[in-house]
Amino acid sequence: MIYILFGNSEYTIKKRIDKIVKTELGDSSEIVKLTMNEKTIGNLIDEYDQFSLSGEQKVIVAYDSYFLETSKPKHKLFDSKELKELVKSIESGDNINSIIFVSFGEKIDSKNGIVKYAKQNGKIMEFKEPSKGDWNQYVHSYFAKRNVTISEEAMAELIKRTNYDLYSFNNEATKLLMYKANGIDIDDINELIPNALEDDVFSVLNNLINGNKKEAIKIYRDLRVQGVEPVTLINLISSSLIYLSNVKNLSILNYKADEIAAKTGSSNGRVFMAFKNLKLISEEKFDNLIATLHKLDYQIKHNLVDRFVAFDIFLANF
Repeated sequence: MIYILFGNSEYTIKKRIDKIVKTELGDSSEIVKLTMNEKTIGNLIDEYDQFSLSGEQKVIVAYDSYFLETSKPKHKLFDSKELKELVKSIESGDNINSIIFVSFGEKIDSKNGIVKYAKQNGKIMEFKEPSKGDWNQYVHSYFAKRNVTISEEAMAELIKRTNYDLYSFNNEATKLLMYKANGIDIDDINELIPNALEDDVFSVLNNLINGNKKEAIKIYRDLRVQGVEPVTLINLISSSLIYLSNVKNLSILNYKADEIAAKTGSSNGRVFMAFKNLKLISEEKFDNLIATLHKLDYQIKHNLVDRFVAFDIFLANF
């Protein structure tokens, strides 16, 4: 059997692979995983043509099957002759083994021989991440299918805290369902779901600017326990500083707070907090912070300093 799974939703694609193996191909199948960015098409042919030692069918999961995509760049391992051989081997219909082709691209080439074959004799499935405008409906449907209600306020906060990330949402939604068999409200979200990382980082910067260094370090320690890397925090703090700069520039252009919130995709409360922080930080301090963070990012990425010690020093010297 030939499957083609494509689209930008990596999480749902991987979930569907597990489902296909368990419900359609049998758990007893031998599973072979290949990453086609690292393996030749010839390697895939060899796996497909070889029977498993147990005599059961073999399932080859071919991740990053770039050669199925519509706008595929020239790949160093690509060989057109090998692709033709693979198509010929699949079309022969003599093989009991199965291939699950996986592409995280948004489109596949309808003229590709493998795609043509799968349309007639296999299965092609597309998986898309919900767009930002579709998330409310997605979350509502998710809980409705499980006979659980969720308030509008709770739904908005859950989406915010999982940052439109399907993997994160599914993990947190599963946690909610374990503890709440009936309705979910905002108190449940506050109790069970951690704040989005961006909000925590904004709190770190906000406390530093307002002289609450102990509180900033406490939040950082909590993030470190959660496994958040200093480079991630550096990038997010830099983004928060850029946000402050954007608020300042829009204010100079006489935009009102609600207009700034709309243009920056943030809340009115965050805009007002930005106004407050801008009064506490000089242009010189602002420029020095950006330069320091840029230097720190470079040093960590090039292993010139211990990443944790260096970030601790940055916080201490703020």
